[in-house]
This record gives sequence, structure tokens and C-alpha cells, in this order.
Amino acid sequence: MKKGILILLMVCGAVAVYAGGDDIIGVWMDVEKTGKTEFFSKSEDGMYHANCVWLAKDKEKDGTPLKDKKNPDKTKRGNPVIGTEVMYVTYEPDKNRYKMDWAYDPSWGLAVKNSGYMTIKGDTMTIKAGWAFIKVTRRMTRCK
Repeated sequence: MKKGILILLMVCGAVAVYAGGDDIIGVWMDVEKTGKTEFFSKSEDGMYHANCVWLAKDKEKDGTPLKDKKNPDKTKRGNPVIGTEVMYVTYEPDKNRYKMDWAYDPSWGLAVKNSGYMTIKGDTMTIKAGWAFIKVTRRMTRCK
């Protein structure tokens, strides 16, 4: 019996060591259920890219798709928020987390570099980010 438990613990430990990297790929919903973000394949530089793919409030008052009105790049302010690239992250295997190389929040029109990190446990992603004196912790769950 003890040997069986030891083997089970070793297998679980091995899975935990090899977890990460591509675990981020997929669609994630914030806990407030206001938006979904899709992380997709890793680029040649090792970064995972993410787009906004769904919003609870996705229309302007006139019924047209919600526009990225606060984008710091004035040429993108007419673009729909859905489909906008919102994040680049790099997996750090030694820390078992993802470094946020770049993140953009369309609701604030704020883009920041090296603003925090993300960890994944099961189907829950925890994001810890900050800019200047603002610190934020958010959680997302994997969509199935």
C-alpha cells in the first residue's frame, strides 16, 4: 500500500514538473464573466499571444461592434475590441509561471510592458499585474 502511494505521489510530481508551457493555450473567462481571452500558439520567439474573443457587452449603443476607442494608437480606435491582441506572455519553466511581456486593457486604453506574471493550477489562472502604484490580482477559468 505504501509503495502504491509513493508511486502515485511520484507520478503527480512528474506531471506537475512537466505542466506549464502550452497549458495556457485555449480560451479563458474572467471570474466576473465579462470577457474571454484566447491564448494561442507560441511564436518563434517563445511568446504566447492572446486576443479578446468575447465580451458580455460587445455592442455600441447603435448596435455596431464595440470599438477600441481608448487605444493609444489613434489609427486603431475604429477597430472592434473583439479580435484585438491583448497580451504576449513567455513561459518561465524554472518558476512554473508566465511572464507578461506586454499587456493591453481596452477598457482603460492602457498598454504596459513587463507588468506581472500568471500562474495556472488546474483550470484556474491567477494574474498578478501592476503598473506604477496600481496592483491587480485577477482570476480566469478555462472554458471547456
